[in-house]
Amino acid sequence: MLSISVIAAFPELVEHALTFGVTGRAREQGLWRWQGFPLHDFATDARRSIDARPAAGGPGMVLMPAPLDAALEAARAWHGEKSQVVFMSPDGAPLTQSRAHEFACCEHLTFVAGRYEGIDQRWIDQNVDAIVSIGDYVLSGGELPAAVVIDACVRLLPGALGDDDSATFESFADGRLDWPQYAIAPSATGEGIPPELANGDHAAIEHWRRREALLRTWKRRPDLLINANLTLEERAMIDSASTLDNAVKNRLKS
Repeated sequence: MLSISVIAAFPELVEHALTFGVTGRAREQGLWRWQGFPLHDFATDARRSIDARPAAGGPGMVLMPAPLDAALEAARAWHGEKSQVVFMSPDGAPLTQSRAHEFACCEHLTFVAGRYEGIDQRWIDQNVDAIVSIGDYVLSGGELPAAVVIDACVRLLPGALGDDDSATFESFADGRLDWPQYAIAPSATGEGIPPELANGDHAAIEHWRRREALLRTWKRRPDLLINANLTLEERAMIDSASTLDNAVKNRLKS
């Protein structure tokens, strides 16, 4: 079972986000467990302060080491052993599907959500194993980014999705985006669905999916294909597209 703890000013934000859908069902099935550690509970003064003015002045406040130390000690006691500490911060390494797989393979994870101007650097240097970002923008705190990362790794746990193939055939699983999907509703006529998906020819369906996934990636995220090992057939698929960016196309051919 994957054990996840969250150290944050407001860990209930994470709890609420993970109660529903795949993550909620996976928790009910015993695939993972979680515990929040509110920083205010580990404050040492009457005002339950968790932050202080930054050294040398400046705007905002900085989370202090003492409440973080006490919260981490409590989290480790809950885990029963040392966990990998992941700090959520916009200046961290971007979250990727491969990183989510790495987290899903861990047994114990502790996510630390920043607030205000961040966390005292001395605490980061002494305790943090990884710094992760979900994008080049700033939120009010790291609670929601922590929920995003937890969702990304929990859904990869065996049995979480019901059909484990769902995690294999999806965007970023093989370095490219997913192919377009079409719903078959009871009252629908099937009009507008590509004919390759309606003829029952499995080889044609597989070819269509590969081609459409490749072209969608090319149009939306060409950066994913710059260093991809494309087959000759896949290169031909790209050459046949009418919306190619010639600069990137030439880099792929070089």
